Amino acid sequence: MPRSRKTIPVLVASLVLVGSIGWYWSSHQDKPVNVSSQTKLAGVNETTEDRVQSIQELMKQGTVKTYPGDPELKKKSFRAEALLASPPKELQLKEKTGFRYVTVPLVLHDTTETVGGYSIYKPNLFVLNDGKGNEYKIVDYVSHNPKAWRNSHQYYAPQRAQIDLVYQVPVKSKTFVLLADSDAFPKTHAIKIEL
Repeated sequence: MPRSRKTIPVLVASLVLVGSIGWYWSSHQDKPVNVSSQTKLAGVNETTEDRVQSIQELMKQGTVKTYPGDPELKKKSFRAEALLASPPKELQLKEKTGFRYVTVPLVLHDTTETVGGYSIYKPNLFVLNDGKGNEYKIVDYVSHNPKAWRNSHQYYAPQRAQIDLVYQVPVKSKTFVLLADSDAFPKTHAIKIEL
């Protein structure tokens, strides 16, 4: 057998062995190896602070700036209807001293899509922000059309989905921003809620 025919299998076996050892070693390390530079820049503050965004800054994050019941969005596929005076009775929510409920009805009605597929739509994850660094998650919600919104994340067009989101917020707080972003509609909506 010629010498080159013997060296090729030995070379391949060596490369496989070295690669296997490298993979084993890297996957069994306790701490990841930091290969980044540790250079300190003069005059640069290294501490990072969580900066609180004001209501105006939060509103700038939305491509569509709106409010509940905005008549300009009446014919759009996504909108917030006028706030409800109280949460839906079927939720049987209990009042908490110093807090109140805010119920935001969101409507998604995309008539341009065909029947059969669905879009990811998770309004139950939308939070209210008070512009003072506080975020409020939903307490509960009611879907008024189970055919349109299923499994807490699937919107089926061209059905009309209305979901009433209920938040519990301090009585002293008067203004909030709900940032609504989803694959089910094209633009981020900044919804300013004033109580």
